[in-house]
Amino acid sequence: MRKIILLLIAIGCFLVAPSIALATDLPRVMIVGEDSDPDTVPRNSRVFKRVLNAISNEMVNLGFDVKDETALTHITHVQGRSRRNDAELIQIAKDAGIDVLCIFSIYPNAKTNQNSVRVTARIEGRLLSVWDGSRLGNFESEPQQYQLVPSPYSRNDVLEAVGKLSKIIGSDVGAVLADRLGQYHPEGGSDSAVDGSGAGGGSGIGSGGRLLEWNLVFDGFSDDDMLDVEDYITIFTGYDSHRPKSNALNTSSHHELWYKSSIDSAHLKRNMVRMLRKLNMQGRVYISGNEVKIVKQHRVKQRRKQSNSEW
Repeated sequence: MRKIILLLIAIGCFLVAPSIALATDLPRVMIVGEDSDPDTVPRNSRVFKRVLNAISNEMVNLGFDVKDETALTHITHVQGRSRRNDAELIQIAKDAGIDVLCIFSIYPNAKTNQNSVRVTARIEGRLLSVWDGSRLGNFESEPQQYQLVPSPYSRNDVLEAVGKLSKIIGSDVGAVLADRLGQYHPEGGSDSAVDGSGAGGGSGIGSGGRLLEWNLVFDGFSDDDMLDVEDYITIFTGYDSHRPKSNALNTSSHHELWYKSSIDSAHLKRNMVRMLRKLNMQGRVYISGNEVKIVKQHRVKQRRKQSNSEW
């Protein structure tokens, strides 16, 4: 009998023990060129493609999940457009479900005299978090040396010279940006998940990664409900801080919060569902980008006319 009791206790501990998970979910990265400035190399140039491939290789070499724009958007978006600005690039990234945009621009420079043509190029690159608008870093590189174009030269010779330089510079820019992104998403660092009872504290999945600013929307929750909710969301994995959203309409039944945490999206949704269960509430959890919407379902109260017990 004693062995059976010990066995049941061991099984119970195994079932309620917090699960172990590896580091944060890897961001979906897309590399695009900003060529709205007429002084930059357009997107349809072979120079542009060489730089894009060089930056992509550096990102992939460090293990990042790099997505191809054409592969994700060839069915839904017009292809082959050039001279695109930031607004269009960000909208495309959101449509494709991209987390981080790596945006670069190429500025060629050719100096011609009576004897020769010398070409050089400058490349600017920056990282942008698509959903919360955070700038994650930028870098630019311009070689101290120039590339001589053989004489007699043609337009093709000039393009090849610019492309050769740009590929080398692009690798340098890609390496720096990939290293910067790697600081926000380090390898390793597993921690335990929150089980809804407070175990796990404020560290866990992604605690060594970048803090994200989530938009939490609670629809149908009273002020008293929110007191209970805030007791839970502050013990979720990776929690840093939260505050009411300043540009939202917060009422007694609709509440929006800025929620800073390094928790990943899947884990945050699981915790929200688990929280509703712990609070004995019926509701639905929706997640899109950095917005998590929790809609409480109210029970319908039946009002019936009391029957006369004398008849």
